[in-house]
Parts: sequence; C-alpha cells; structure tokens
Amino acid sequence: MRVPDHGVARALLAAAGPMAVTSANLSGLPSPSTAQEVFAQLGGRIALIIDGGKTPGGVPSTVVDCTGMELVILREGPISEHEMWSALGLDF
Repeated sequence: MRVPDHGVARALLAAAGPMAVTSANLSGLPSPSTAQEVFAQLGGRIALIIDGGKTPGGVPSTVVDCTGMELVILREGPISEHEMWSALGLDF
C-alpha cells in the first residue's frame, strides 16, 4: 500500500479509487522525480504519464513486508522504523 505525498496523485486516487501500481522506475535505477525522467526510463512501456511537476522528497518509499506474523522492513525510506512502530502504537 502506498500513500502518496503529492496533490495530483491524491486527486487522481480520489477520482478513480485505489490502484495497484508499481514505482515509475526500472529496478536498480534511480527513482525519477519528473515526468521527463520517467519517460527516459519507461518511454514506450507505459500508456500514459501525467506530469504533475517535480515530486517532493527524493527518498524512495519505506517498504514493509506485512505477509508474515511480524512486520519486516525491506527498505527504510522517509518513514523510519521508529516512526512506523509509533504510528502503529507499538513500542520500538
């Protein structure tokens, strides 16, 4: 599950509903922050790119595996392990 911190992405989700999507970059390559950078990596592989301006941040998302009995951080991004546990009301 992703919760974007970008007005255009949130407006699109509000209008269309939840979406199952991946990152807009190829595995192992830097995360693009502009529509032009997305096109440079994925041009011809996707049907549409919405240019909502430069994305905030620049740090890839925190990725958590929630498939087992315990949560496992696969990649720490802007949300730290401490922040995640605090948001869930759990001790760190």
